[in-house]
Amino acid sequence: MINQNKQSFVLFFCIVAGLVIALFFSTRTHNVLEHTQRLDSFLQLRELDALLDEEVLLIASGLRTHYDQLVAYRRSSDELLANMLDERNSFISGLDETSIMLLKSYQSMQAHKEDVVEEIKHSAALIRNGLLYMPQQVQALRQDNHPYRDDAARILSALYRYHLYPMTESREELEQQLYDLVRQDTGDELLSLFISQASTSLRHLSNLHDYRDGYVAVDTRSLLRQLEISYQQVYLNRLKLSEYLTFFLLVLSALLLIIMILLFRRLQHETQASKQATIRLQDAVNSLSEAFALFDAKGSLVLFNQKWLEYYPWLNYDSLVDWSTIASKHANVGIKSLSAQTANPRVNQYYIEHLPNNRCYQASNNMTQDGGWVCVRTDISVIQQTEFKLRMLGRALEQSPIAVMITDKKGIIEYVNLQLTEMTGYSESELLGKNNNILKSGEMSREIFEEMWRELNRGNMWSGHLLNKKKDGCFFWESTSISPLRTEGGDISHFIAVKEDITERLVLEEQLKMVAVVFETTNEAIMIADQNGRIKTVNPAFTKITGFSKDEVIGKNPSILSSGRHDRNFYYQLWNTLEAEGSWAGEIWNRRKDGSVYPEWLSISVIRNDSNEISEYVSVFSDITSRKNAEAHIRHQAYYDALTELPNRTLLMDRLEMSIVSANRDQQTLALLFVDLDRFKYVNDTLGHEYGDELLVNVARRLLSCVRESDTVARFGGDEFVVLLHNICSGKEAGRIAEKMIQQLSYPFMLAGREIIIGASIGIAMYPSASGSADNLLRNADLAMYSAKQAGRNRYQFFSEQLQEDANSMMEMEQDLRVSLEQKQLEVYYQPIIDSRTLCLVGVEALLRWNHPIHGIISPDRFIPLAEDTGMIGVIGQWVLETACQQAGQWITKGYNLYLSVNLSGRQKSLGLDEAVLRRILESTAFRPENLVLEITEGMLLDNSHSTIEWLTSFSRMGVQLAIDDFGTGYSALSYLKRFPIDILKIDREFIRELGHNTQDMLVVKAIISMAKSLKLRIVAEGVETDEQLTILQSLNCEFVQGYLFSKPVTAHELEKSFDGFNQGATKQPV
Repeated sequence: MINQNKQSFVLFFCIVAGLVIALFFSTRTHNVLEHTQRLDSFLQLRELDALLDEEVLLIASGLRTHYDQLVAYRRSSDELLANMLDERNSFISGLDETSIMLLKSYQSMQAHKEDVVEEIKHSAALIRNGLLYMPQQVQALRQDNHPYRDDAARILSALYRYHLYPMTESREELEQQLYDLVRQDTGDELLSLFISQASTSLRHLSNLHDYRDGYVAVDTRSLLRQLEISYQQVYLNRLKLSEYLTFFLLVLSALLLIIMILLFRRLQHETQASKQATIRLQDAVNSLSEAFALFDAKGSLVLFNQKWLEYYPWLNYDSLVDWSTIASKHANVGIKSLSAQTANPRVNQYYIEHLPNNRCYQASNNMTQDGGWVCVRTDISVIQQTEFKLRMLGRALEQSPIAVMITDKKGIIEYVNLQLTEMTGYSESELLGKNNNILKSGEMSREIFEEMWRELNRGNMWSGHLLNKKKDGCFFWESTSISPLRTEGGDISHFIAVKEDITERLVLEEQLKMVAVVFETTNEAIMIADQNGRIKTVNPAFTKITGFSKDEVIGKNPSILSSGRHDRNFYYQLWNTLEAEGSWAGEIWNRRKDGSVYPEWLSISVIRNDSNEISEYVSVFSDITSRKNAEAHIRHQAYYDALTELPNRTLLMDRLEMSIVSANRDQQTLALLFVDLDRFKYVNDTLGHEYGDELLVNVARRLLSCVRESDTVARFGGDEFVVLLHNICSGKEAGRIAEKMIQQLSYPFMLAGREIIIGASIGIAMYPSASGSADNLLRNADLAMYSAKQAGRNRYQFFSEQLQEDANSMMEMEQDLRVSLEQKQLEVYYQPIIDSRTLCLVGVEALLRWNHPIHGIISPDRFIPLAEDTGMIGVIGQWVLETACQQAGQWITKGYNLYLSVNLSGRQKSLGLDEAVLRRILESTAFRPENLVLEITEGMLLDNSHSTIEWLTSFSRMGVQLAIDDFGTGYSALSYLKRFPIDILKIDREFIRELGHNTQDMLVVKAIISMAKSLKLRIVAEGVETDEQLTILQSLNCEFVQGYLFSKPVTAHELEKSFDGFNQGATKQPV
């Protein structure tokens, strides 16, 4: 049988070898065909690349005006590349990584060349269009007999030459010719158009040549050559490998033939050896310690040993010839089998046979390859008894309340009981076979484990506490005792560990230690009394608070601490609460040993024993003297201003509400004065917050000096104060007090060695004449104060319904103003500024008007302050600047030599208008800064801060002129004119209105003009409406005038129509 199998194997191997050789040569032929196809693809790709380059150069030279052929070549190239790179085709499988990388590089270079081709096509088209129209322009110049017609013709000819023969010298020559022609350009439209077209064509030609050079620089031909060379090298390498394989297969075939001969010779030797092996097999079977029997496929006994007869002494040799005979003999003897299939030897079986003599055999029946049966019997009687003992021991371990784990010498877990799995959270299957490190927490020091292993390796038992980790990640403490297990030879084979979870016990011990430490170190006094109320112990804090030592109070009643401030009913309720609820907490006054009385916070808890009877009382208390003082301080801070010590807003509102209730009850009159300081921000910014705070303290003192003790002066916040006057006679009395406050606050304050003058605006709301709650009364006073500020500051104003209506109207106006710019409701008007000596128009002032769709034209006096308060002046102001500069620039372009005057709000400084923004506006409108005048108010001069001066100076550095509008009506001071970069003064119309009839106005105007000339400032008189006023101003040498005598503010279109009506002789600008 063995020899037959070997012969079959050799024959099969030869057939397979032949098939492999045939398949190899077939594949080789197929590879040659694929190689030829790849070479054809490379050739086709190279041809398409050359054709594409040819088409692109024809387009760049202007010889090709259509792109159909280029598109066809490009499409073919893209399709061929895509097919070559398609992993589903066999083409790419024949390339190595280098060839594939080169092919992808070529694809990337082709994509780049396609981008360059698009630029070439675009530039070529622009050049064709330009060169198409330029001859017509030259012809037009010739027809007009233009003096530079020949120059234009030469430039056109040079352009054609440069297009055909691009050289750097030709381009530079062309640029020089164009430059010379531009210098000679007299503004003729036809020549300018030709120059523009020629410059554009030259630029496109330069771009086209650059693109063409860039296209040529992309050397795809070299890359294709590299690709073919790389592929040829790969193919040659594979061809060499194929030759090596052919040689190898021929050698292999020869070897197979030699092997077949050797196998046939070996079969003869193995036949002889088989007979000898049979004899040795019988000897080996007889030497086995187990009973052995071999049956053939027919059930006949082929081979057995002496043990078989020893195990079954009731069987004789004659009965061993058949399996069925043996089975019947077993049944007669009374052998019990644990398997139900022992009578069927056609399946593999493993079972135990129990003999009548209390012997047990492990039976194994296994089928052979030819259908026979191998039977082995092993005496396991001793093993069965041992296993029984082990099962008893295992049940004892499983049912033990102590966790047990057994590991080998390397720490691999071999046994765990149920208690250990419950303690760790791991299942038995998750622990068996794992190292016991699975339970380590990583929190124990290495020295502990090193000491443990030293003891165990010495054969000693080790006991200790370990911090381990459960499956869920939680740490637990265990008490562990580990003992070594020894073999019969005395060698250590395993370790058994007995473990107990002691986490709760340790936590309890730690808590007891912590309680003891807390008891000794806490700052709160602790006193423990028995069920009769006798003191058992106290902690050190008790002695520190009460002055009594521990020995002085043990056995005493806690009543020794009684202060006498609480009556018997207090203690009666305390004890009733303790009995009912088990605890009591509250504030109590007690007495120290030295007799001093102090407040304490006391908590008493009842402790009951297992019989629910009271065993102890635990009292915890602390001295709360400091806390009560702090609470009083906090209450003061909550209701009083920390800086001025005046009532704050919270206390004010509380008193105001109480006063309203009292006034309603007693029919009294209240007055609420809302005081806002003027110029406080200037003091804060100039001197600093330290002196600002000092000023607020002084203001508080002066306000307090103006009212009665029963009245309330509160600091509302920042520089705002509120005064509540109780039970006053009438509004006149409130007005008198307000006048007194204004007078007191108008006196100078000494700060930092300087006299500081501020003012105050006061709003007054009366109750019950002013309806509503405390909030409404406060809001009404605030509204009246705001009205006083608008009226000129440093005054007071009573609240009225008209103010409320005005406020509502102002709110509606604010909403409308927010959309006015988007809806184009705002419009810039212009009023001319005239030279008083020549009556020439020298400038215009831009004035903003709001054309409301419902209310019509709204005066700037109404909406400009609103825009400043809401911050909308930032956007509106920039829009006015851009619009006015754009319009004035158009007038200057038309030949009107004008300057533009635009009003500037101080709020624009904080809303983003700076040098950069103004420069951007001037550049975008092409308006010269020398022609711009920015008008500021005298109020802006009061903000004498470094930032404001620097802000205005930055405009002056640009060349922009600065003017003070309405000069003489505000806080005029020569020092302001010295510090600020002022160029122009505009006399307010109030001084001009009565100029011919009021001597005082005449003197003021004359003084302003004289002062301006001394300071080398220019003067503009506003509000000139009569010839008499003009004549007087001319006699006073006032340079420029402005007013209704010449024109009202009008739209740009209306003003432009009247330009010719002004004397346009010699214009003079004040800049």
